[in-house]
Amino acid sequence: MQHYTSPDGADNPVKRTRVPLFSAFFMIYIFVSGGSFGIEEMVSSSGPGLTLILLLAFPFIWALPMALIASELGSALPHSGGFYVWTRRGLGKFWGFQAAWWWSLALLVDTSLYIVLSATYLQHQIGFSDTVYYLICWSIIAVFTAINLMGIRVVAIGSSLFAILIISPIVVLAFVGIANWQFNPFIPITPPDTDLLGTDGALILGLSVGLWMYSGYESMSTLAGEIEEPQRIIPKALMLALPFVALMYLLPTAASIAAFGHWELFSVDSGDGKVSFVDIGRALGGSALGHALLASAVLGNLALYLDYMASGARPIQSLARDGLLPSVLARTSARFGTPVMAILLVAGVNAILVIGPFQSLVIIDVLLMVSSYALIFIAAVRLRVTEPDLERPFRIPGGNLAMILLVLPPMALIILMVTITLGDHSLMLWNQDRFSLLGIEIGWYGLAGLVAILSGPLLYPLFRKQ
Repeated sequence: MQHYTSPDGADNPVKRTRVPLFSAFFMIYIFVSGGSFGIEEMVSSSGPGLTLILLLAFPFIWALPMALIASELGSALPHSGGFYVWTRRGLGKFWGFQAAWWWSLALLVDTSLYIVLSATYLQHQIGFSDTVYYLICWSIIAVFTAINLMGIRVVAIGSSLFAILIISPIVVLAFVGIANWQFNPFIPITPPDTDLLGTDGALILGLSVGLWMYSGYESMSTLAGEIEEPQRIIPKALMLALPFVALMYLLPTAASIAAFGHWELFSVDSGDGKVSFVDIGRALGGSALGHALLASAVLGNLALYLDYMASGARPIQSLARDGLLPSVLARTSARFGTPVMAILLVAGVNAILVIGPFQSLVIIDVLLMVSSYALIFIAAVRLRVTEPDLERPFRIPGGNLAMILLVLPPMALIILMVTITLGDHSLMLWNQDRFSLLGIEIGWYGLAGLVAILSGPLLYPLFRKQ
């Protein structure tokens, strides 16, 4: 291991660990995907044809810009904290804090939800009391906290094992579906009698879920300060993961539609005539494939929790080092070089959130996450202008104009998603009451998202006074 020294020359006990290329590749796959489960909602809501078109388009208009920017800025500023360091350097400490704060709030809810989903899958299949349910949740938190405290190398090994177990059943489902091909998976493009461009139409539904499925390429950057040669490893891993994630979404989805049909029944929740990828695998490949896909769904959520606990702790530690969070959160393990107090904070919040009915808060994740993404895109463009001589081992070709053109499509999507979230539509387009705020009609979930966004500017002066 190598000790990491911060850019200002101050001693920093964080240690660099060698992470092989394919371990980094598997970690990024889990950050972004963690399996193909969830696309079923796109199929039934947006239609099979539009779903496949969006799965083909999103890698270019959303995932590729973020992957390229993460590669360029990660190679130029390979420090612990990742995108927080980029936005702070490009836009100043205030906006750097906002990017890290919004992203961390969304992640704390997300990581808790991954635990709940894993335990819920098991409870539905095995059947046990709520007491056992909570014990399982807390046991997962304890085990994965211990793994994270032991360092990035252990997390990378665990991620690689998880990824192989997750991917294998999905690949089998794709092959079985192709072998039983019966229908044109692109027909119909959208559900009959559906308004394509309306606020409750097929396109909005597909964009909402698709954007979520292709997010996460910036997450690996937060670990750059603890990886040997991050300028070389992370950009290569990002470029390998980008097409692989797209194929792991596209192939099983197209094959399932073509072999099973009945696209209108696709849903993440089985029962009442609905079918998930697990049910489709059971119908096409027998109970063994069904069980394997169920295990893939559970392991996918566990893998997401493992990696996002690691990723989420680093911006919190970086904020604490900059005096924008309590200094105790900056403490690093002398033995493992990991941000021990930040990891324990994530674990403690997760242990509380799994108790209450917090799932409705997930709706604000879209608003929080895309707001931090907008700052990353703006910081990337500004750093090109203000620091043209900054050494960038990986550089997006084409000059500043190419950079601006690259970020325009994802910025347009962000504006669209903010508009949707602040209205009476959300990630799952749940029904909600509306009220008038300064003459603007806004939904309750939109209000919750707005409060979460405003908490950053409101808390910044308080934390800065430390």
